[in-house]
Amino acid sequence: MKTIYAVSFLIGAFWLGLVAVNTGLLAANGNPSPATGSTTTRNVSTVPDTTEEEFGFGEITLPGLSLNSLNIYGYFASRLEKTFGEPSATANGIIKEDAPAEFLYPSFDLLVQHQITDKFKAFINLNAVGSGLVDLHNFWAEYSASAALNLRMGKVYRKFGLYNEILDAVPTYYGIEPPELFDADHLMLSRTTALMLYGSIGLAAGNLNYSISTDNGEGDAAKGVIPLGYDLHYKFGGGDYTLGVSGYVSGGETTPDVAVGEGPPHGGVLPWMAGDKFSVIGGYLEMHRGPLTLQSEYWHASHHARRDPEAVLTVINNAKLNANQLARFLKNPALGATAENVNPLANFGISTWYVRAGLSRETRLGEFAPYVQWDHYRNPEVIAKKKFGGDNEAGVADDGVFDKSTVGLVFRPIPQVAIKLDQSFHFYRLAGQQVNYWELRLDVSMLYGQGF
Repeated sequence: MKTIYAVSFLIGAFWLGLVAVNTGLLAANGNPSPATGSTTTRNVSTVPDTTEEEFGFGEITLPGLSLNSLNIYGYFASRLEKTFGEPSATANGIIKEDAPAEFLYPSFDLLVQHQITDKFKAFINLNAVGSGLVDLHNFWAEYSASAALNLRMGKVYRKFGLYNEILDAVPTYYGIEPPELFDADHLMLSRTTALMLYGSIGLAAGNLNYSISTDNGEGDAAKGVIPLGYDLHYKFGGGDYTLGVSGYVSGGETTPDVAVGEGPPHGGVLPWMAGDKFSVIGGYLEMHRGPLTLQSEYWHASHHARRDPEAVLTVINNAKLNANQLARFLKNPALGATAENVNPLANFGISTWYVRAGLSRETRLGEFAPYVQWDHYRNPEVIAKKKFGGDNEAGVADDGVFDKSTVGLVFRPIPQVAIKLDQSFHFYRLAGQQVNYWELRLDVSMLYGQGF
């Protein structure tokens, strides 16, 4: 594993170093100098610095969009993925198999925004994941009293960390896969909220930005349950530095939004729980220094939950749990899976962090931006099988822990088109052994749109 780790990051370091060396050569040859940071992350046109307009790491959107107009725009992505040497535990030991290559359509978003007056605007985001049925991903109406006081109501992407509001906009950021906090197979909390108050206040040499939000909770509305989400971050140095903290409290015992057998939940409560009182808190930072972007986030969720015995039995009978998972779910695994033997108490913590670095450079051909990333994720309660609420990552591991290294490259022939190629190694323990496998991804995505 150490050898693979070293090789993976040496490749990334080589890419970053190569672009850094080329910076001087390109400047000497009279090629365009870089923008402040990457075109992945910087101003392509002028739009308000709020929510869905905050594409990427700064204020990138389509040319020609303006206020006091009807703007119709969006983005989509097509992806090719292949997994190599994925381990599985059998009676004869661990075997490794390659998965077939797969074409995916992770996003197609059509966004409509109307600035009705200086104080009121409306937004709709239609999404078709997998190029299938169209879903109303989010929508809202907003009243703006001032920069410091805005009220947004509807199905709203909550302000949380660096990525929640821009996650679908694949063309606009480094990387292909989301940070593990917002991996759809093991979300730590739901992406949307119902009512959000937010604003920005000038403070010293920067801006202090805040948001407070509430909604029904992860499952159905429940008596006495009042969730609270919050985000506070400070941008300074002309927007090149960001320090922030985000959090969420369920406000009481809430329920899952899917039943066992309906796949992973869309929030932080697992399908086999009868109820779960939980909270999430973490911090993040981002720095732009010329063409270099650095990011890091850390998140921890604390759960005080009750398992539903019948739901747990369904999981045990269908999802092939490992010995550690059976020991968590049952009072005494030796006595077998019965409702009386299910352990109803589930107090556990989930944690994740990542570090990402990207380096952008403009050339005659377009923008080249290599990046490297390291992810860590730990969830002792999750299982493997996705159909029954698992994630096929941490749930495969003996202890619910995995690490992932990623190296990649973004190429933008024009600002609205991103071609990304990256490779990841997963590291974890399986059947008492340290194992790994690797994935290769090619993603082509595009921004489009028009202002009227």
